[in-house]
Parts: sequence; C-alpha cells; structure tokens
Amino acid sequence: MSAPGNRETRLLLVVAATFAGGIPLDALGPSWAQSAVNVWVWSVLFWVAWQSTPDHRRELAACVVLATLGELFLMEVWGLYEYRLGNLPLFIPPGHALAFTTAVRLSRRVANWFPWIVTAVFTPYLGWAVWTGLDTQGLLWFAVFLGYMIWGREQRLYGVAFMLALAVETYGTWLGGWRYFAVEPWFGLTTMNPPVCIGAIYCTLEVMVRTAGRLTANINVGLPTGLGSRLRRGPAVAPE
Repeated sequence: MSAPGNRETRLLLVVAATFAGGIPLDALGPSWAQSAVNVWVWSVLFWVAWQSTPDHRRELAACVVLATLGELFLMEVWGLYEYRLGNLPLFIPPGHALAFTTAVRLSRRVANWFPWIVTAVFTPYLGWAVWTGLDTQGLLWFAVFLGYMIWGREQRLYGVAFMLALAVETYGTWLGGWRYFAVEPWFGLTTMNPPVCIGAIYCTLEVMVRTAGRLTANINVGLPTGLGSRLRRGPAVAPE
C-alpha cells in the first residue's frame, strides 16, 4: 500500500492533468468534445470523493451545488462572461470542486507568510489598474479578498485559491474556452480577460463551502450516539 503522502501527490497530479487536458479539449475541440470532458471531469471528482472523508465528500457536494448557482448568477444574471458554446458546460461545477480540493490540499503545504506575499504582490497592480482605468472591477474583488485575509479563518487557503484561480482562468481564457466582457453591465466597471483578482470569487466559494461543511459537522454531532461518528469516519489521508 502506498504512503498517504504518495496517494495525495498522485491525486493532485491527476487533477492537474484533468485541468491541463480537459480545458483545451473543450476550448479547441469540436462541440461533441465537451461531452467527453464532462464525463472525464465528473469521473475524476467521484474518484477524489471516493478517497476522501465523509466530511470532505459533503464539502465537495456543497461545492458543486454552490458553484452551479454561482455560475448561473455571474453568467446569466450579472453577465460577466460567456463560454465558447454559449452554454454552462457540465464540467464546470465539478471542476470548481476539484479546484477546491486542490486548494485545500496545497494550502497545508505552504508557509503562513505565503498569502501575505500574494496580497503584497497584487496591491501595486490594483493601484495601477484602477488609476489607468484598465481594471476598475479589480477594486471590488480585491476588497473582497482583503476582507477574507483580515477577518477570515484560513488565510493560507485564500492565498492558494487566489493564485490557483488566476492560473486556471488565464489558461482557459487564453485558449478561448470562455471570455470575460471588457465592461460589466451593471456598473460599467472595466476588467481584464480574465479579471486579475478573479480569485476573490473562488475564495468566496471556498468560504461558503467550508461554512457548509462546519454546519453539517455540527448536525452530525447532534445525531444519536455512534451514528455521527460513523458518518464522519473515512480515510485519514483526506483533507479535514
């Protein structure tokens, strides 16, 4: 049996390969390729969930639900971006769950100073972008990110999620899988493609998922003796 560390590294590599291969297949392939990516990403998510604790499985399920609602709001209601085929690809919600579990795992490997370096690096960019008018929407998202950094509970997770989101979004928009509109329709704020501070939206998702996870854990505590512990039991290698 492989060591827990090796299993977790293998899991991260599989998820990385899923992003690296799935995004270009959808962005550059024929329309039917999106169906293949849908099956691929959902299969990887089920594989990840199978190796996770029940608590983390519930977080993954919550992430899929919340990501679906968030995508529909940001795309259909707010109108910030559009996907290449004009639909919401079915691999996007489970893709968010894979990004979430990746950020959780990687956040345990970075130093406590990492998120503050991220904050310091992007602060000058924000000032320049707002001053020039190139990315006024970034002020909104960066303020959200700073709020999490100051008052949140998992700064390392926020820092990792911020950078992971920027990497995935840059890759996807560069390949043409989706694109952000230069001016958002509600307030006339300008933005890049992708928004440099898009990680704040991912951080919001992480906070909501973690909150949902804590709520379900509290519910389990109130279950009859033994039942709650049985529901929470799972592999020791999975994220807490």
